[in-house]
Amino acid sequence: MDFATFAEVLADGYERRRGELRERGGALPGAGAALDALAGMPSVIQTAATGNVKRVAEIKLEVFRLEQHLDLALGAYGDDTDDRAELIALALRRAKTAARHAVIFGDTTADVEAGRANGVLTVAVATGRTSAEALADAGATHVIADLSDTAAVLRLVSSLPSD
Repeated sequence: MDFATFAEVLADGYERRRGELRERGGALPGAGAALDALAGMPSVIQTAATGNVKRVAEIKLEVFRLEQHLDLALGAYGDDTDDRAELIALALRRAKTAARHAVIFGDTTADVEAGRANGVLTVAVATGRTSAEALADAGATHVIADLSDTAAVLRLVSSLPSD
């Protein structure tokens, strides 16, 4: 099976199991409020960079009602590349944004490493399987427990240069 066929079959499976996904999963604490608050900042563009194929990412975001403030056309996905650092570079190019004007929020050491490889401020969120200590050791610019402190999220994004 070629990758395009695999991606289509995978997305079809997620599409059929939206209800199960909603029952078994959930948005991370504070994610919706953080996205809403960041949408109020005129200079902020929000997108996704994920190893998920684009349609699966869209389904997951829709199921947890997180897609409304994201410009997913500017994102980068597993069907673009399997190299995490290149996903970030691609999203930066699509958004026409310099790395110094970007922030990555991620919960794995791979997210941190991809951000660092691109010179992007990395905010590691210790809500996944990776500990805060491991995220810090990977070189995250900041490590936070979760996204529930919306004011702190806004301060981190506001700390970027505006030139």
